[in-house]
Amino acid sequence: MTALARGDRNAFLAAEAESRQHLGFPPFGRLAAIILKSRDENVLRSTAEAHRRLAPSGEGVEVWGPAPAPIYRLRGEARMRFLVKARRSVDVQRYVRTWISDVRLPSAVRRVIDIDPYSFL
Repeated sequence: MTALARGDRNAFLAAEAESRQHLGFPPFGRLAAIILKSRDENVLRSTAEAHRRLAPSGEGVEVWGPAPAPIYRLRGEARMRFLVKARRSVDVQRYVRTWISDVRLPSAVRRVIDIDPYSFL
């Protein structure tokens, strides 16, 4: 941020790239967001816990969550989210597909998957 305040775009981009590489964030790693939405918060929470229990372990994969979305309620629906962080070499789409195939999704819950999301809201 200091570089931006100085108007030094190149220094900011270099610092951002270094930080992303250190953390394993894109483009040096992969992310996937899984968002669960429902008007029924009890069903939403139990579905989120079922997702958590059934998250497969995988080398080079971390699953964060469930956690309330930063904007928890949107258009009358409560939202819980997971973030999957994986090494660049991991097929994150296959990991997520395998994971969600094991979780029964109640009709009151919708699930949205975003590979390499631009926003975390």
